[in-house]
Amino acid sequence: MTPNSKQARILVVDDAPLIRGLLVQVLQKFGYQVDIAEDGQQAIVCFLKTHPDLILMDADMPVLDGVAACAQIKQFPQAKHLPIVMVTSFVEREWVDRAYAAGAIDYVTKPVNWDVLRNRIHYILQAKQAEEALFEEKEKAQVTLASIGDGVITTDAWGQVEYLNVVATKLTGWSSEEARGLPLNQVFSILNENSQQPIVFPIQRCLKEGTVIELASDTVLVHRDLKQRFAIEDSAAPINDRQGHIIGVVVVFHDVTETRKMTQELSYKATHDALTGLYNRHEFSIQLKRVLQISPLEETEQALLYLDLDQFKIVNDTCGHEAGDQLLRDVALLLQEKVQEQTTYVRATLARLGGDEFGLLLEHCSLPDALNIANELCQTIEKFRFFWSGSEQSKNTFSIGLSIGLVSLSSLKNLNPKSALAMADAACYRAKHAGRNRVHVYQENDISFPQDNNVQWVSLIHESLEHEHGLSLFYQPIVSLHHPPARGVHYEILLRLDNQEGQLVAPGAFLSVARRYSLLANLDLWVVRAVLTWLASHPQRLDELDFNTINISGPSLSDKRFLDTLTSYLQNTSIPLHKICFEINETTVLTNLTDSLKFITPLKKLGCRFALDNFGSGIASFSYIKNLPIDFLKIEGSLIKNMIADPIDYTVVKSINEIAHQMRLQTIAEHVEEPNVVDKLKELKIDYVQGYMFGRPQPLDSG
Repeated sequence: MTPNSKQARILVVDDAPLIRGLLVQVLQKFGYQVDIAEDGQQAIVCFLKTHPDLILMDADMPVLDGVAACAQIKQFPQAKHLPIVMVTSFVEREWVDRAYAAGAIDYVTKPVNWDVLRNRIHYILQAKQAEEALFEEKEKAQVTLASIGDGVITTDAWGQVEYLNVVATKLTGWSSEEARGLPLNQVFSILNENSQQPIVFPIQRCLKEGTVIELASDTVLVHRDLKQRFAIEDSAAPINDRQGHIIGVVVVFHDVTETRKMTQELSYKATHDALTGLYNRHEFSIQLKRVLQISPLEETEQALLYLDLDQFKIVNDTCGHEAGDQLLRDVALLLQEKVQEQTTYVRATLARLGGDEFGLLLEHCSLPDALNIANELCQTIEKFRFFWSGSEQSKNTFSIGLSIGLVSLSSLKNLNPKSALAMADAACYRAKHAGRNRVHVYQENDISFPQDNNVQWVSLIHESLEHEHGLSLFYQPIVSLHHPPARGVHYEILLRLDNQEGQLVAPGAFLSVARRYSLLANLDLWVVRAVLTWLASHPQRLDELDFNTINISGPSLSDKRFLDTLTSYLQNTSIPLHKICFEINETTVLTNLTDSLKFITPLKKLGCRFALDNFGSGIASFSYIKNLPIDFLKIEGSLIKNMIADPIDYTVVKSINEIAHQMRLQTIAEHVEEPNVVDKLKELKIDYVQGYMFGRPQPLDSG
């Protein structure tokens, strides 16, 4: 039974309901009949009952694991030619060998790439048909092989080429006539993508042992003209005659050049800062966690440096963000070059942690050596002169500095990444307070050290919360791209603080201090209370409103008193709560999913809506969203800004929107500033847009 004759039946075996459900949905979409089993024992019973054409078998299951179930099924005579494909997170060679030894024909790795799965299943079922047809009509099998999208090469029992299909001819540069009788390795010339060393395809192993062979995922096929190279995925399987004798090998491969390139680029974007090219904060935390885990075991010295530029704000405020961005790129390059010159550590990880802050992790590095490196970095930045020419009339040269907090990780026990960074951050503030452009080694009393500037901000925030006009509400429009447009008006609520000098400042200037001194929940409650009061006193504006969004900070999500107070506000207001939409940052949700659910669930029951902000910033999995009762995904602004120039960002935005719509979520594109971006967003059927093109933040009372 194959897709070309009648609808193929596939047995899906997986103990995870979510994965099982996804596989069923995708396979049915591809036109297959699907049966399910929850463990290996059920798989055996279902096989005997339904006689599927192919089994997708999870490797790790209770009762009876996938490899053992595969081996038992293969003992039945009717399963002799049944293809079993393992679906697994295991990629170790020992496991792969066991799976193939048990009778599996192939495997796909989790998370499952649906296009790869579709092509694998399609080929396997067709190859099954071809194997059966070879016993009767070789010509018909060749027509079938010629029609599939993968490259196919068949050999005789001595490993000499007999046949190439059209795709194989295109990728290798050899026609069937030219290649016939030549050794496979002469026609199928492959090498390792990383080492660029040739790979000898182990065809003799396939011929002698009758085993299926799959090459590494970094394999490259070299065209006959030596000018073209294709990233490929391939496998080889023996061809048996009616008596079970091996009479040849079929090699199947397909071009994954674009897919591999896109995967590599996506992986890079997920771990690197877009501005400087250094590692991002998320990847730095991963590396820091790794070092903290191995340090007690290896008893080696490790050092953590927290670097903060001095006088960066002067450059940013004087010459603008473009100059500030260029300064950060220049500093990142200087730091990278200086770190690479050092030889007193085994490995260094340099990252941009955010704003003008950087992190440096030195492995197998003593405290004196780390202190020397830190001082050299300070001297390098002190000598650096930043020149910026905004125009012919405006040319500026700036001197900056570098304050560094240094923590010897080997001298501290039971650390986690968050506490280690907090210690380094506190030491960095010590360095700034001592006069800037210097290094301070962490001491136990550094965490409680108050900074004069911070104290001023804390005082100002407290005063603003107590006085009626200390804080102000602004709004920015959110515009519907629906056709016809969604009814009502939509906007995001933004907060501004009066600095007592006649200026309103955005949260970026004081939120870090508010976070450090546990004032974010107070600010969040002030905003919610002020919004509800304002809407109640402006009934016309309330009638026009479809929804407005209010940002909720990460610490507020895990604050039980905050949730109780917020719930009280909402229960005692006359405002229809479906008009209130709370925004939560994606990173906050990812790092604390349990508290996020505890926060969202009761408010959702009251009627409030929820948006996940900055979605796509970490290229996270979509799986966790299925457990969140949210209504909107706000797509990360940097992806929107770059989607015209960067096809990867365009593809990410397109994928987020499509999957969101499949989940019945609406999408909001942030930072929309160009008409051509709007045109692309309309093509993708994005639901809403927000950005300077549609309106800058304005006082709420001005609307």
